[in-house]
Amino acid sequence: MLVSLKWLRDYLELPATVDIDDLAHRLTMASAEVEGIRRTGAQWDRALVTVGAVLTVEPHPNADRLRLATVNYGGAQPQQVVCGAPNVAAGQRIAFAREGATLFDGPGGASSTLKRAKIRGVESAGMVLSERELGLSDAHEGILVLPPDATPGTPLADYLGDVVLDVHVWPNRADMMSMLGVARELGAILGLPAREPPEQYREDGPPAAEAVAVAIDDPALCARYIAAVIEGVTVGDSPRWLQDRLRAAGQRPINNVVDVTNYVMLELGQPLHAFDLAQVRGRVTVRTARPGERLRTLDGQDRELTVDTLLITDERGPLALAGVMGGQDTEVSPHTSTILLEAARFDPASIRRTSTRLRLRSESSSRFERGLSPELALHAARRATRLLVELCGGRARRGLVDVYPRPQPAPRLHVTSARLDTVIGFAVPTPEVEHGLRALGFEVAARGDGFEVQPPWWRTDVAIPDDVAEEVVRIAGYDRLPATTLAGHIPPPEPRPLVEARERLREGLVAAGLHEVITYSLTSQEMLRRVLPPEQLATLRPLRLSNPLTADRELLRPTLRHALLEAMDRNLRAGAGEVALFEIARVYLRREGAAGPLPEEREMAAGALCGFEPDRWGRATDRRLDFFDAKSALEQAFAQLGVTPRFVAGEEFGMLPGRVARLRLGGEDVGVVGVLHPDTLARFEIDQPVVLFELDLARLLPQVPPRHQAVPVPRFPAVEQDLALVVNVDVPAGALRALIERSPLVAAVAVFDVYRGEQLPADKKSVAFAIRYQATDRTLTSEDANREQARIVARLEREFGATPRA
Repeated sequence: MLVSLKWLRDYLELPATVDIDDLAHRLTMASAEVEGIRRTGAQWDRALVTVGAVLTVEPHPNADRLRLATVNYGGAQPQQVVCGAPNVAAGQRIAFAREGATLFDGPGGASSTLKRAKIRGVESAGMVLSERELGLSDAHEGILVLPPDATPGTPLADYLGDVVLDVHVWPNRADMMSMLGVARELGAILGLPAREPPEQYREDGPPAAEAVAVAIDDPALCARYIAAVIEGVTVGDSPRWLQDRLRAAGQRPINNVVDVTNYVMLELGQPLHAFDLAQVRGRVTVRTARPGERLRTLDGQDRELTVDTLLITDERGPLALAGVMGGQDTEVSPHTSTILLEAARFDPASIRRTSTRLRLRSESSSRFERGLSPELALHAARRATRLLVELCGGRARRGLVDVYPRPQPAPRLHVTSARLDTVIGFAVPTPEVEHGLRALGFEVAARGDGFEVQPPWWRTDVAIPDDVAEEVVRIAGYDRLPATTLAGHIPPPEPRPLVEARERLREGLVAAGLHEVITYSLTSQEMLRRVLPPEQLATLRPLRLSNPLTADRELLRPTLRHALLEAMDRNLRAGAGEVALFEIARVYLRREGAAGPLPEEREMAAGALCGFEPDRWGRATDRRLDFFDAKSALEQAFAQLGVTPRFVAGEEFGMLPGRVARLRLGGEDVGVVGVLHPDTLARFEIDQPVVLFELDLARLLPQVPPRHQAVPVPRFPAVEQDLALVVNVDVPAGALRALIERSPLVAAVAVFDVYRGEQLPADKKSVAFAIRYQATDRTLTSEDANREQARIVARLEREFGATPRA
């Protein structure tokens, strides 16, 4: 919410010189955080950029499109300048800059210094300014014309300058989405009374009820609907002061009718809508959409409506999306002469659903979503009608059409002093409680052990006694809360081994070069068919949402594979040469039997690698990432966890036969890694090899040892030897390594070479290991290492038919 200080002075008698930083701090501490302060006009030199009065305008002697303007800028003598603006005229009040002033090229544009110049033979030592030269906007079709009450010589920073606060309004404070709401808060903080804007207007002609009838189908969706009828309006530009205020609040002026509705929304917080009454047929009805109905909205989009979309309709069909956006057919145009003004209270949840589904976030919907008071609609209708009559030359028909089926009584709350003291944390004196609440507009009276409190009609967020306690402490000051010691010692944090193991896995995958992604937990049947076999999909029976927003987000995901491949496809299309992604997240599985209605939320990790290996500078080489890169990344992550799963040849749907390994740990299957089948990749339009892995963390993480495990520091030197073995090509090197590691004297073992070639039979391969032998109780000799290696070779020969390579 952008709050103009100049506008705010309409409602508060602020000092002429106010400390803006202190004001922002006090508002932040008591009500809503001020996220920024923008000072308009601070960039204008007070002595060189002033209000000017155009005395005369004459043709330029040497140029048809230029003119000579004589300007009174408040100095001893008027100044003549050359001006090319088509709208300059004698008698105008304008923004004038003298030689040496700093000018701008629109908002945020480059600055320059105005210099004396001779233009087509005539000297000009000043400039009549447009909004662009002032940095206010990009408009430069003509000069900026000021109201006639502007005094020549007044620094423009004093006349047009303003301070705008960027206030973050909390979702429960609908009343503060308005200038008057912020004024009420500041008034309570500063001890100043807030002035209400005038609402009275002159009624003329027959009753409004004779021009329009209104019906509400469901009061739960529309608690109140008010219609005013203003005839004989002239649609045109708004006065300068109104345009300036809209721009200060971040709104674009459109025309006087629309600008009035936006102005009152910003002033009071009540969204309004103006219909061209000539385009409305018969009774206006607030109802939900019927099957097949469509509406072309003001942004030109033809929108398909669902049956829960709240609409404003007439006898022909939809006129507007209630509380979100109007329809094009009843838009106010230059030909409009009679206005139907709408002020209503719509259901917040209904407005939120519509704006979310149609991706139409507006100033209007953001206010309705917070929950407005039905009383606000009446005040806003009266205020807007007054301004329409005043600024558009209209005549307001007598009365308002006010449909309010179920008026809501104002809540009355009994708040005990004991409860106030408990919630606040210190005792606030009774007079201070009463004064603070009354300053906020509450009715309050001391009763027995506490207070009887009635919130003002605009405070829809105050519903229980604790809400009242919050109001008291806000105005009293949070800084008055006493500092107290804790009642007891802070207990030590409980160990969370599974959480810590998950973070270690994440750190390991990142260290291996993978990038973490976060994908949607919702998916579709069509997407799951791409990665799961039909029989598994039928067994899983993915859980379906009862109210999905879109057809492609209707199921809770039972796997992470499809989402990773979608992300990979997007990265490849964006030109990425190497893509290595992983995700740690939950999948949702149906519980069978009497386990309850909620799904099983199983934690999984999945990753995918594709593309070319980068060199040390990140440039792609000519080697593609393959199965062993994924296996290496997993081994690096497992090293962080302190576990060593076995990679066992297996099969998996959607992966190439013979290029798949299952991960076994502690007798359990904890994951799979493999090269995806081209058919699977074709379903995602990926035309290059991809390696994918998936880990079941519910089985893996409980087997992870604590991070800190003490091991004795080796006291005795090690003996290192190499061992090359010839085995059948189908014997995994991991199985050989696992057997070698079972020796009590082996401290470390690593594969450093695998060979297949002419020196070996076609069905054989050579695997070479580097082995470190080390004992904890003595120094090993070479003979000790040789004897242990001979025993290892014997076991390898018995179990795998391995023979030492000569």
